[in-house]
Amino acid sequence: ILDWDDELPDEDWERAQWECEKADLVLVLGTSLRIEPAGLLPLKAEKFVIVNMQVTPLDGSAELIIRAKVDDVMSYVLKGLGVKEVGECAS
Repeated sequence: ILDWDDELPDEDWERAQWECEKADLVLVLGTSLRIEPAGLLPLKAEKFVIVNMQVTPLDGSAELIIRAKVDDVMSYVLKGLGVKEVGECAS
């Protein structure tokens, strides 16, 4: 989770950039992409898909934009992949 006041630790930031640069596709799930520089990470990927209810600054660069709830989209994706059950996440 990012907020306006805290930066990612350097090691995490370097890793995030590296992962995006080597990815064929990045899924951007439920974010406004307005916190920088993290919001620019999808641009480092070959392609990226945005799943968000609202418009983001990177919509024009996305391969695909899905205006839906992340939970609904991921349930559909997991079902399509044949994943029958996913454990609950701790809150």
